[in-house]
Amino acid sequence: MTRLTRADERTETGAPSLQMIRADIDSASFHRWAGSRRMMGRHAFDEGYAMHCLLTESFGERAPKPFRLILPRGRASGGGVFYGYGRADAEALQEAAGQYADPLQCAALQVDGLQSKPMPVAWKPGQRLGFEVLVRPTIRRSKRAQRHAGTEWDAFLWEAIQHPKGGMERSREEVYRDWLRAQFRRRGGARLEEARLKSFQRTRVIRRRGAQPIEGPDAVMTGTLSVTDAEGFANVLAGGIGRHRAYGYGMLLLRPPRQS
Repeated sequence: MTRLTRADERTETGAPSLQMIRADIDSASFHRWAGSRRMMGRHAFDEGYAMHCLLTESFGERAPKPFRLILPRGRASGGGVFYGYGRADAEALQEAAGQYADPLQCAALQVDGLQSKPMPVAWKPGQRLGFEVLVRPTIRRSKRAQRHAGTEWDAFLWEAIQHPKGGMERSREEVYRDWLRAQFRRRGGARLEEARLKSFQRTRVIRRRGAQPIEGPDAVMTGTLSVTDAEGFANVLAGGIGRHRAYGYGMLLLRPPRQS
């Protein structure tokens, strides 16, 4: 495979092409840093929020977003992995970290081992791609509903309460699939062909320091999409899908498409 040079890694407009970033996370250093910033409360620790803060402090405006953080469950030590999309490659991120990050932040992100690759700059309409994405499938309701149950509802639970007890016919997977299809339709650039619910759990997230945790659904969806507009899909890939994209949700990890 021919390696692209730095000069070749450009879009037609001359902007740097989208980079996929990978980092091996030192979980012990990451949790120690979060603890030093009082992010590890007794009732909730939002890893996505903590990583958002760590990236911003370490890389500034070059911080990858969206991103996906995968850490070992139930342990504050061991290895994890980070994936992200951004316009800065590994060399540029290492340069930024050399200016902004403290030693513990560098240890958590293992900055010296950062890796990057340029993503394709041209996508073909009709092209089929497999994907995996972590999403928070929530919807906003009326102000009256918000007063009684917060600002967001689990899309499945909201549909379930519209039915009498035992009358809900659709599965969680079906509801989340339709929710994801609507997200693609709203963003444009790609059409969802099919999707499956790979895993699900309820988690508590924090969106600003000192705020109360918000409970809601975390869902890993896998499936197949087809590109409908090249530029539109490039924007979806760079910006992510769904809500809470700055906090570890919505990054499309591409896979070979599932055979029909």
